[in-house]
Amino acid sequence: MTTLLDTHYHYDFLPPQSRSAFLEELAQAGVEIVAQTLTPSDFVALEAEEKRRVGTSSSAGPRPSSHASPRLSVGFHPWNIGPDYQRELDFFAQALTRTRFVGEVGLDYVPRRLQQVPAETQAEVFRRILDIVSSQRADGPYVLSIHAVRSASQVCDALEATDTSGMVPIFHRFGGTSDELTRLIKQGCYISVNPAMLATKRGRTYVTQVPADRLLLETDLPAGKEAGGDPGKSHARELIETLNATVSTLAALRHQDPDELASHIMHTAQHLYGARPAGS
Repeated sequence: MTTLLDTHYHYDFLPPQSRSAFLEELAQAGVEIVAQTLTPSDFVALEAEEKRRVGTSSSAGPRPSSHASPRLSVGFHPWNIGPDYQRELDFFAQALTRTRFVGEVGLDYVPRRLQQVPAETQAEVFRRILDIVSSQRADGPYVLSIHAVRSASQVCDALEATDTSGMVPIFHRFGGTSDELTRLIKQGCYISVNPAMLATKRGRTYVTQVPADRLLLETDLPAGKEAGGDPGKSHARELIETLNATVSTLAALRHQDPDELASHIMHTAQHLYGARPAGS
């Protein structure tokens, strides 16, 4: 039985040969992930890698949990927008026929990021992403994991200008202002909490103000791509420990029982993400 869901994990940062051990370790702890990607072409590549991995594992014998793929999310991170963004947006539109999970997408208006990708380009791509999502239909809502650094108001503006009736926007690792937090909650958005958010005084205050049914968990791990080796189990243990520590800190800040809070958050996650299809 799944007890916790990491809604923002960079699964494709793990070497392919480490992923089965990683997933098996998570399954034993009742933990699942949503695998975020940084570009639509990364999503396509991960999808192909997972088909090969699952096919190889399935032919080897009984079906442990590692033989299923995690939920795959198609993203277009603002840091990764290049001159070929129209080609990536085409991949993005095609991917939405195969997943209803979108991320990591959004805006990053930190000055050094704006030097790499101007605000106008970021805003255009994000607007196009929202338009594409709003034009699609799926069995459930499209769940978006949104990167919003010094840009939460602009993200809220973009959401307000779009038909979001078929979307669930989640602000990943929110660090905006109190007014922006109030606004996004009123707009029906969610917050996914990780240790980086809880490390700041403002973040700790915010998590006490967000309604319990708008809270989700994430780790945003691993920190970077692994060059090699077989770190699957160690990464899984780091993820599990991080999620449990986040629940404990959240519960203490909100003066709630940790088990009750975890159950409440998982109920929300299952409502949004559904059960992972067997063999997916």
